[in-house]
Amino acid sequence: MIDPIAPTPPKKPPSRVPVYLAAADTLAEQIADQPVGTRLPSEEELAKQLGISRLTARAALAELERRYLVRRRQGSGTFVSRRVDYLISRHHPPSWSQSVRSAGLTPDVRTTGWRLASPSPDVRRRMRIGPRRQVLALSRDRFIDNELVGFAESFFDTAVVPDLTQVLDPAASLYGVLADHYGLQPVRGWFGVAIDPAPPEVAEHLGLTGRPPVISIRSRTDAAARDHRPVELTVSWLRADVFRVEIDFDT
Repeated sequence: MIDPIAPTPPKKPPSRVPVYLAAADTLAEQIADQPVGTRLPSEEELAKQLGISRLTARAALAELERRYLVRRRQGSGTFVSRRVDYLISRHHPPSWSQSVRSAGLTPDVRTTGWRLASPSPDVRRRMRIGPRRQVLALSRDRFIDNELVGFAESFFDTAVVPDLTQVLDPAASLYGVLADHYGLQPVRGWFGVAIDPAPPEVAEHLGLTGRPPVISIRSRTDAAARDHRPVELTVSWLRADVFRVEIDFDT
């Protein structure tokens, strides 16, 4: 007995794309090859160019901002933006500065404080440090083209990196110092990534309005030259409108 053929449901007619989304797609194509920082025409000018209302032009720009393709500055206008591709893998150098340079931008790191600290239980566990040992805590702000885009707090095993406070220039790359001065062959030993609304203190430090999403990265650097002994544990916060994080377990 042949089973009856089920009737084919009628195809739904294609939904109409809202005008502001169509305008946003058009603008996205137009600015794809524009340099970062290029100023877009005003809402009124865009409305005339695209044959739409000013309110629709405003909605299109807001859509591009949600896609992190443009950034709007109060009183200055709307500018082309690009997010920095930030690759995290076990075999990619654990260097924030190098990732920024690879994207064709200029990184800058400014040390904001040093201190000896009694680490939390989680830091002790990740760093494999005994209950009575202290770590060296380092706070640093991260800039791209003189704009604050993130900050980090790093914890170091002082037995592996003695005299780090004297060796590290306030604006130097930690990765470079660990590799070149100490000869540790630093590699990424462990990491965890989350994207959440910015905690109040993070939003305030980064000068963000409200509590937009930020990228939280916890990462441990190990010394390949010392049997992969943990050297550094870093907790960093990065602006989600500036960075695009890619996690790759194979490279």
